[in-house]
Amino acid sequence: MKVSIEAFEPTNGIPGEVRYEFSLGDILIGIALISTTSEFYFLHFITVMPDDRGKGYGSLMLQTICDKFNDKPIHLELDASSPLGLDKLRAWYEKYGFIYLGGENMVREASPLCRHFQTLWSR
Repeated sequence: MKVSIEAFEPTNGIPGEVRYEFSLGDILIGIALISTTSEFYFLHFITVMPDDRGKGYGSLMLQTICDKFNDKPIHLELDASSPLGLDKLRAWYEKYGFIYLGGENMVREASPLCRHFQTLWSR
């Protein structure tokens, strides 16, 4: 299953913040909000449309994010109000390479290959 991703500038005007919509064909399956800084990405939220939950789309979306944004670390804060509960949510992110930092904070480091090329380019 191939997920398409389209970027939209949010209307709140926060620099570096972009809303991404994920679709399968013409069907919107989810949304993520990601900020970019010079040093890292911040995943504010990822959500699947209510009618499409439980179909693995959240996992497809997160894998797409990890593949697309692999040149810098991705930071996030776990949502304490998640119906999954913090332990299950944390375990879900850990399946995609995120490391628990304590509290509600997690990070996924940049791809080693991307770090290698960044080192070469900065010489």
